[in-house]
Amino acid sequence: MFEWFKKKTERAILTTPELEMGFSRPTSSGQHVTESSALALPAVFACVRVLSESIGALPLVVYERQSDGTKQRARGHNLYNILHDSPNPFMDSISFWELMTAHCALRGNAFARVERDDAGEVTALWPLLPQNMNVKIDDNGQLVYEYHSTNGFTELFQWFDILHIKGLTFDGVTGLSPLTLLRDTIGRAQAINEYSGKYFHNDARPGGILRHPGKISPQGAASLKSSWNAAFKGSGNSHKVALLEEGMEFTTVGLSPEDSQMIDSQKFSVVDIARVFRVPLNLIQDHERSTYSNVTEQNRSFVVHALMPWLVRIEQACNRILFTETERLRFYTEHKLDSLLRGDQKTRYECYQIGLQEGFLSKNDVRGYENLSPVQGGDDYKTG
Repeated sequence: MFEWFKKKTERAILTTPELEMGFSRPTSSGQHVTESSALALPAVFACVRVLSESIGALPLVVYERQSDGTKQRARGHNLYNILHDSPNPFMDSISFWELMTAHCALRGNAFARVERDDAGEVTALWPLLPQNMNVKIDDNGQLVYEYHSTNGFTELFQWFDILHIKGLTFDGVTGLSPLTLLRDTIGRAQAINEYSGKYFHNDARPGGILRHPGKISPQGAASLKSSWNAAFKGSGNSHKVALLEEGMEFTTVGLSPEDSQMIDSQKFSVVDIARVFRVPLNLIQDHERSTYSNVTEQNRSFVVHALMPWLVRIEQACNRILFTETERLRFYTEHKLDSLLRGDQKTRYECYQIGLQEGFLSKNDVRGYENLSPVQGGDDYKTG
């Protein structure tokens, strides 16, 4: 089952482009889009990295509902350590959820085999390669997961044996693959990248032109070029004053309209890719449109509009598959978002002050939000 995960040689085979199914047909730009070629684009890699690292770094906590309507961390539940610390002996939680999120972002689906003991309790979660999975409905109307392993065998799993996190779906069974739907967009970005590389490799245009009103012998031209380069070539000689004799003129060679259009196309492809993943440009190090006043709001919008849907998908998939029907009445999973939703220090302190004055926050509540230890007498709420 997990030989690709445990054996280095087989893992290397599985990551070759030939086995990346579904991306063999060339795009309108003539480019072949694969998972590897897409990730070679800085904008795609940055978007996937921002999404996967942000979600992977958030603690996924198992809570227990209390009779008074509050919740409490269920540290005694066997799933607590699996989801919060280490899903399996080979991975910590951040690596596991980064991997699952990256699979979803690129393929639209992420799968993990649920390992249970004889009593039915979950003991581990093992990630599976989405390109090797086939999801279908069998003759009995049951959801079946058909996994093609590297040793040539096909294994069938029931729906409760697979933790399946899916993106946008049109059939409710499998998520739509962004790489498949947006092959032309990514292919165009690859083509621009390739063209710009060849442009600089083959570029033979000079940085400037010296014009002489008369005719110069080959020896004179070579001498003039040599003396000009010696005086002005290199960063140490930049911005020196040039003295032109015999009516000579120097003209710089700037960007042509075609060059400018190529640069604009590169910028547009970055915006297009960021739009697909719903990642603000400032988070992928494009600060051309960012200002000091809008960066904080963009980051908050990223949490609400980009991360939150993925977090809810993960939580609901875990609740549905990993808990029994009886357990779901008491237990549930939830990401802890405090660190992402907190504002700047001045805004936080002003909010705390309002909460303390109005009596819906105690000193220990505030200290807890700031990751500080409680103090004696700090649990009292102001009244009146």
